[in-house]
Amino acid sequence: MMRRLSVLLIAALCALFLLAARQTLSDFYTHTAALEIEAWSRPGFRRDAKALPQVIERLGRALSIAPENAWALEFMGAMQFETVRGATDPQVAVTAVRDSHASFRRTLRQRPTSSHTWGNLALAKQSLGEIDSEFYAALEQSARYGPWESPVLMIGLQLGLGAWDRASPAQREGILQMRDRAVQRDVGSVNRIARDYNRPDLACDPKAPTSADGRPCPRPPS
Repeated sequence: MMRRLSVLLIAALCALFLLAARQTLSDFYTHTAALEIEAWSRPGFRRDAKALPQVIERLGRALSIAPENAWALEFMGAMQFETVRGATDPQVAVTAVRDSHASFRRTLRQRPTSSHTWGNLALAKQSLGEIDSEFYAALEQSARYGPWESPVLMIGLQLGLGAWDRASPAQREGILQMRDRAVQRDVGSVNRIARDYNRPDLACDPKAPTSADGRPCPRPPS
């Protein structure tokens, strides 16, 4: 009996070691891809045409080793979405966004509280023209988990105003709550977004950002 238990313990330890080794190798490929992506934002950096496919290939290696690596999935979704910019075939662009959407959904199974991933999921849905319950739920979750994160609030506000006419009263209230928090971070950006979407009634007065009812900005007429 003791020998059998020892064999089982050794087998379990070997399995754990193999799992850890796979995760480490997957993270290594993801890390090299992340460094390359970071370099793209440096002043004066000019990205080579092969850079994006190479990064996607590295992330693909990472996911072939550890398919549920949330870090790799998050980057993969972003890079799949990035390919849309250079796509000349509409079908290729749609396929890239659908792949991106799938990657973000898989990421959320591992990181359900990631506000940025929820925002990216809503962006993918908007790009597909799918303004549906999943889109509004993604907006709601992004605001829930990133209530004071300025980038999350700004992208959520843009997406929300773009879908304002299709939103229910409750969904509109959620969009306005994002605006009310975003204006405390950057009233200028909030008002630019309101103007861009032809909603001057949703803009806020930077000199008097609190209305009579205590809210940071006025509510539009019903």
